[in-house]
Amino acid sequence: MNAGPIIHPPLIVMNAGPIEHFERWDIHKEGTQGSIRRVTDALDAERIAVREALATARRIFRCAPLCKGRRAMDVWPRLARPPDRLGRLAERIVLTEHRYMREDLRVGLSFLVSAAALAGVENAFGKILLAIGGAICGENFMDGGRTLQNLGFGDLDRNGLQTLLRQGFPS
Repeated sequence: MNAGPIIHPPLIVMNAGPIEHFERWDIHKEGTQGSIRRVTDALDAERIAVREALATARRIFRCAPLCKGRRAMDVWPRLARPPDRLGRLAERIVLTEHRYMREDLRVGLSFLVSAAALAGVENAFGKILLAIGGAICGENFMDGGRTLQNLGFGDLDRNGLQTLLRQGFPS
């Protein structure tokens, strides 16, 4: 149910320039523009396609309804931390160290990309964001991320993973 690996990669990667330029940046309010929301929706569609291909859930949570009927810039501050004493949500972001980059891209998105490969689902947006985020940080996020291979499930095929998800580990 964690939407971080879907919502945060487009935010942190597509706002890399302003994040490095400005001392403080409200990534949610200032950084969530229509173009970024459309990429988020495309990435979410890839995630849903992987879940459907692997048949991992009956109900699938979709990220898009979080913003339905609202301007993208207005919804995210409600989900973020309280404003500072001046009413701002801006923060100093060290791009290569921020949790959106380290946790949501390197860990969360690398898992989605590896699951998409196993499921045979095209995952162009996930791969692109992961590659750009890795380049920003000077590392290959697939090598150090939470991929199926790195978790010890690299030898499983699609049916093997589906069996594991349904039945768990053998006793």
